[in-house]
Amino acid sequence: MKTKEEIQKLREDIIEVSLDLLKQGLIVRTWGNISARLDDDHYVITPSGIKYEDLEPSMLPIVNIADGSYEGDFKPSSEFMVHSAVYKARKDAEFVIHTHQTYATCVGALGKKRLKSEKKDLKIIFPVAEYALPGTEKLANNVSEAIGKCDETKSVIMANHGSVSFGRTSEDAVNEALALEKASKEFIFNSCKTEIEFGLDEGFSSYLEDGEIKYKNPGTPERIKLIHKEIYSKRPDVKYIFHNKSDAVMTISRRVNHMKPLLDDFAQIIGTGVRIPTSDVMALQIKKNINVVFGHNDGAYCLGTSEDEARAAAIVLDKGCIAHIAVIRFGEGRFLSFFDCLKMNRNYRKNYSKLAETVNE
Repeated sequence: MKTKEEIQKLREDIIEVSLDLLKQGLIVRTWGNISARLDDDHYVITPSGIKYEDLEPSMLPIVNIADGSYEGDFKPSSEFMVHSAVYKARKDAEFVIHTHQTYATCVGALGKKRLKSEKKDLKIIFPVAEYALPGTEKLANNVSEAIGKCDETKSVIMANHGSVSFGRTSEDAVNEALALEKASKEFIFNSCKTEIEFGLDEGFSSYLEDGEIKYKNPGTPERIKLIHKEIYSKRPDVKYIFHNKSDAVMTISRRVNHMKPLLDDFAQIIGTGVRIPTSDVMALQIKKNINVVFGHNDGAYCLGTSEDEARAAAIVLDKGCIAHIAVIRFGEGRFLSFFDCLKMNRNYRKNYSKLAETVNE
């Protein structure tokens, strides 16, 4: 085991890397997790449900690789078993990063078994681990199996979920994650003919203040105001509406009538599926526990109990729309089962959102 000073330094390094990954867009909010090996039996990892900007070194627990027990006041990330699997499978893994980075995650929804790429005339293979519910031993076993199929790999795509990258140093792990994202973006753009950049484009958003609707843009059209009023009246739990008009979301709002989840975080945060009006005269689909309302050729209204929650739904929706378009153009993909989506959505609403509220009180 490393000394207290060395463990403290690793904790600080993890926080520094997490903030760097936030800037690069590879992680957002509390999603993803980062760890560093301490010895053959232990590693330190980011805790569950705490924003990276709010992390302090003392919050990072130490996990036993063999049995998952931990030391510290905060629970380890729910994906600690994936980290344990990586450390068991690869002795050269000293630093591990699990992200939900956009394009690698989208590749993981295509039903592929591997992603092939080239770098300086060298062929690189990124294996895809079979799907399993997040936070499960099955997912960890699938990641371990995928690593075993390719001795040279230092990045694994997790089907419908995200990716995990590792290296001997934090810099190595970050570079692996960036290399995977570059290769994934090239595949989505070139092979799936989906040249859509990830990112939000805010239209006409609003929030409730003392029961009154406040519009962020004073020039919000009356037509849009009526939509906001209808949403608030039918969803009393909603306090903020983020109007997302990104390229991907606008494309879906024009051409699709139903979105089934391709990605875990879509099922968790947005819901089990979204219906989309196919004309201007069709009624808005405002449903309980579905945190997105599409307008025909009008983008989507992303709902939350706060601006942070509504923006989170907008981020997840944008990625989900890119994945949906890529699957259509690629001609193949794997949608999540309704049962799995329902289970994840209920679990998220019951546990993770409450945890985030508790931590930030």
